[in-house]
Amino acid sequence: MLNDIIKQQKIDIIIDTHLHFGKLSSLNVPSGSDDDIVKCLKKYNVSKAVFSHHYALSSVEFGFEKTIEVLNKYKGFLYTYLVFNPNFPKKSIEHIKKYINFEGVVGIKIHPSWHACYPFDEKYKEFWNYANENQLIILTHSWNPNVPNKAQKFSDPFFFTDIAAEYPNVKIILAHAGGRGSYLYKVIDIVKNNKNIYVDFSGDIFEPNLIETYVKKLPDSKKLLFGTDMPWVDIRYSLSKILNSNISIENKKNILGLNALKLFNL
Repeated sequence: MLNDIIKQQKIDIIIDTHLHFGKLSSLNVPSGSDDDIVKCLKKYNVSKAVFSHHYALSSVEFGFEKTIEVLNKYKGFLYTYLVFNPNFPKKSIEHIKKYINFEGVVGIKIHPSWHACYPFDEKYKEFWNYANENQLIILTHSWNPNVPNKAQKFSDPFFFTDIAAEYPNVKIILAHAGGRGSYLYKVIDIVKNNKNIYVDFSGDIFEPNLIETYVKKLPDSKKLLFGTDMPWVDIRYSLSKILNSNISIENKKNILGLNALKLFNL
């Protein structure tokens, strides 16, 4: 069914800019092996995908090792974000400098909530300077801090307005479009008012007409990205919310793949 819609709407390029590899004890996904995830992506006509490895969020050395292992296995189809862990800043920066020019590496992932560290913390200082000097793309977890999960306070998307201004050469992608409630709509102004801030619609964002609102309120759809957050979220939902949105085919093509193609120079 979805493939029929993709064909009818003449969507030629689909790029998933946000997914994960690697098992997690707290995430029960019976079909979550690396091969199964890749097969699922290809089943729904995904052309390329950009991942970060779950292991890299917790372990620096082992995480980098597993990231490169997956990257080599699916070379030409998968691309990756390395991970900066502010709890091991020197070690993380060393590994990033070592691998940043490795074939298939397109940016850096940060997760302030996972690492329980604000992105403006001193531990991030060398990282932001390095990212700015090298004009890197940074994908960050972003979420409404006013939710029961108190760890989300570290990932308030409004933190990144000052960071974007201080480090203008960095391109920042706000993952999950702010995450919950009113923040999903507040992020629109952040994207509109900061030329180096983008947004992806990955994850469990169950909000009717959200895509339509972004397209209507922004000057264009060039800073909006498609992402699934697999294996946390089923790709069929992630695709459906774009394909079934009441926006033009041109905007759908931008969001589903053309924007990422240009941003990451794939």
